[in-house]
Amino acid sequence: MIYEVELFCNSLLCLGALTGFVYSLVKFFRPKKAMYKKMVGCALGCLFIERLYEIVQYVVVGDLPQLFQIGTFGNIGCFMFLFSANFGAIDSLIDDRSDELKKYRLAALAAPAVALIAAAAILFSPSYPGRKIACAVEVLFAGASSYYSLKHLIIPKEYSDFLSGMRAFHITSLVLAAAVALEDIIWCYQVRVQAAWYIPYAVLLFAMLALAPALERGTKQWRT
Repeated sequence: MIYEVELFCNSLLCLGALTGFVYSLVKFFRPKKAMYKKMVGCALGCLFIERLYEIVQYVVVGDLPQLFQIGTFGNIGCFMFLFSANFGAIDSLIDDRSDELKKYRLAALAAPAVALIAAAAILFSPSYPGRKIACAVEVLFAGASSYYSLKHLIIPKEYSDFLSGMRAFHITSLVLAAAVALEDIIWCYQVRVQAAWYIPYAVLLFAMLALAPALERGTKQWRT
């Protein structure tokens, strides 16, 4: 029964990621569009590839590999693109490294700290070593990305035009990271209660569908 639940939910997530990716292709991949938007679109594309791989694995093999599997690179790629977008594209335009913003930089460390705790919990789980390592790596990448999402969320918008209207996008990015971490924990602790699977799947589906539209609405308020 768990197999049918996983296959059905992963099919919905694959469709959700594809919807978000197609939306980003239409909206973001145009001439003169900001590279920041394109990197977020690539993040959604990585999620689509990851879920598509898992569907193929379930149909052909009946389960996911117990070792570091190709689909893992989808989640890692997603958070690498989100990290690059926030750190490489706009962080220097938001945070001038002044002492005035130091408290926000320190507060944002809560995100990677939680990721470290989650990764440690995964490594101590009863799952297979290969799966534990893969899931822990995913969570650590999610934590690195979430640091900038949280920092840009809590810095008052008066400090930069690039913060205006972006609250929903950064919240959605954090929700996405939390859902991936929760899914990995459930996986590694081999939870067999169906209701436990629905929570991260439902949250993931919401984040996949909401991420690109939230970014599009937010960037419309940028004045520079």
